[in-house]
Amino acid sequence: MDNPITRVIQPVARLAAILCGYGILLLAVAIGVEVIGRKWFAFSLQGVDDFGGFALAITAAIGASYTLAHRGHTRIDVFLLRMPAFWQAVLNVAAMVTFAVFAVFAFFQAVSVWRESQLFMSVADSPLQTPLIYPQGAWVFGQFLLAIFALAFAVHALLLFAGDRKRLNRFYGPATVDEEVEAELEARRAREGTPS
Repeated sequence: MDNPITRVIQPVARLAAILCGYGILLLAVAIGVEVIGRKWFAFSLQGVDDFGGFALAITAAIGASYTLAHRGHTRIDVFLLRMPAFWQAVLNVAAMVTFAVFAVFAFFQAVSVWRESQLFMSVADSPLQTPLIYPQGAWVFGQFLLAIFALAFAVHALLLFAGDRKRLNRFYGPATVDEEVEAELEARRAREGTPS
């Protein structure tokens, strides 16, 4: 994909996703220790279930930004691909703009929740009483990434609508079967270490 916005965003999204992956791996180890500790040694780490909930919220936000950066969100294209190129461009730019509006709204709502937790010094309802501003801060960061990525794509789509609708449809329309197959082959070549 030769989309210049994607080239900038993908490395950031990949790094955030990798960090989330390591966090989930640590959570899995903690859950394993918790299960074994409770079953055979009568001890508990206390609060592992809380961290599972935190990890879910953070991973969902960062995962959505990673998916957006890799053009992986589901699009219903049954009718879209049968429309004239102009109407495809209209709907593609509308999709990117509405997604950006949603992402920015979600970010501001997340900031509002985080500020409220900060104001009231909210803690988790568990023995650890984790201050909620820390996990919510990571969640807000994930929402921020999603909002920034969505805004960048929306602005780029609007600029292309004014100047180059063919590229707009190629960059922001649903991925074709050929593009999906090529992406899978590229990923397989990368895993095997073979040149493209």
